Amino acid sequence: MRAVLKNRNLGAPLGLLEEFLLIKLLLLLSVSFTEGYPLEIVPSLGSYRELFVDAFYRSYLMTTLLFGIVVTALCLLVGYPLAYFLARRARRSYNLLLIAVVSPLLVSVVARTVGWTIMLGNEGMVNRFLLFTGIIEQPVQILFTPTAAIIGMVHVLLPFMVLSLASVLSGLDRSLEEAALSLGADRSRVFWRVTFPLSLRGVGVGCLLVFLLTLGAFVTPVLLGGGKIRLLAPMIYDQIINVVDWSMGSAMSIMLMLAGFGVLMLLVPLTSRVTRKL
Repeated sequence: MRAVLKNRNLGAPLGLLEEFLLIKLLLLLSVSFTEGYPLEIVPSLGSYRELFVDAFYRSYLMTTLLFGIVVTALCLLVGYPLAYFLARRARRSYNLLLIAVVSPLLVSVVARTVGWTIMLGNEGMVNRFLLFTGIIEQPVQILFTPTAAIIGMVHVLLPFMVLSLASVLSGLDRSLEEAALSLGADRSRVFWRVTFPLSLRGVGVGCLLVFLLTLGAFVTPVLLGGGKIRLLAPMIYDQIINVVDWSMGSAMSIMLMLAGFGVLMLLVPLTSRVTRKL
């Protein structure tokens, strides 16, 4: 009886999932196996063939994956110390730091990106600071470069990494670290042999969230990168809106989704296997 009630309770969520995800995905998949859509509907594998054969489109996929890896790595390097301090060292300042971490999520991505365009411009705060300190003698072109896009994406996605790590670090059993210290291990050895391995689930979740969100990023890379980065998300928009080739745009969307799903299938078992050995 309870199982029947549970199934009934799950009916509405599953119906919404089917309506808003599965049906749309099937429609997208069906369009990707056509050619010339929406002007004409001809069943064809031409879009996928072109994606795999043409080096131009392959370069977009490789650049998108590399961009996601770089942003994820930087978020991890910056986010882990911040999450560690938030979970272990912050006491009275915990609420203030938590608000500071979460506050970027309360502001529109467009507003944050426009703020970075002001800061990274030739007359922006970054160049003025570098000129004032004597590090450079003339303004450096930062805006409309891949570097600017990476900086903006790290700022946008850093809260996801910090929150994922802090939730795991705050739940670790500190007696394990104290036992390692009592046995003669120094602080750095305790961190690398005890704390960091036990926090790998948080690392995996944070990296997965940041990487998947980076794959589909559109506004920040376009506005800060100035169209100089070959990413799939802006290319999909261009194929749908400007070129009006929904078949190619749908095929690119499926490829982008499969790339993210592939990373998910690799990262989750790897993280589980490592944590199981601890």
